[in-house]
Amino acid sequence: MGSFATNYCGRGSYRETAGCIDSSFGLRDYAGRFFLPPADRSDDRDLLPPEEVESERDRSALAQLLASVAPEQAHSLAVLLLNEFGSIGRMLCVSEEALRRVAGANEAVVKLLTATEKVLLAQLRNQMPQKLISTTDQKLIKYLQGSMGPRSTEMMRVLFLDNAKYLISDQEFGTGSPKRLFVQPRSILKRALELDASGIILVHNHPGGDTIPSKSDVKFTMSIKMLCNELDISLHDHIIISSNHWSSFRKIKLL
Repeated sequence: MGSFATNYCGRGSYRETAGCIDSSFGLRDYAGRFFLPPADRSDDRDLLPPEEVESERDRSALAQLLASVAPEQAHSLAVLLLNEFGSIGRMLCVSEEALRRVAGANEAVVKLLTATEKVLLAQLRNQMPQKLISTTDQKLIKYLQGSMGPRSTEMMRVLFLDNAKYLISDQEFGTGSPKRLFVQPRSILKRALELDASGIILVHNHPGGDTIPSKSDVKFTMSIKMLCNELDISLHDHIIISSNHWSSFRKIKLL
């Protein structure tokens, strides 16, 4: 479960649980669509359990991508990368330094994977509606899951909206660990004023996969809400994301 550290003492309590589960694709699934399909080996795959079929598909797809810059090392690098990071989605979310630790001196591989992440996120970002009638629009959820779900550390993203709920800006705030996120509420509101935003949507991820809001999540949200009320800014929602699940403070009536 994630928690927030902040220098603002908000108030709020939490007794409910979240149950919003989404089957929409994460970044890894979009990555699988982006790569060329592997050669047909249906006879062999039918003998494997589903999780091994998926792992084989990921390795094959990643190896085909890497073959464009490292043909002789493509298969071995694909195995090493997936063993290190666990999935294509998580691999594409790590830093260039983390990729170099596995890819070694092969800078072309690092640059290719970094560029691939940007292309895939741009695709998801372009599909997201510019006017957010609903904070849980499925295209928005897919974008958030793709950009945040696979990350191994917590992060916060804030969507700034104008009075007609058109997206003004989408920015990251704070630094985090796998279980804790450090964000100053005033930095978010300061940016909202700079952008002349009329509303905000808070989004953060839970790397462990459980998207039920923690007590610290609720306390932080209540402190943001109080500041928003003082500044005549609407807090539309706080969404918690993992690779395959999500929850919304608005849907579970915490806002």
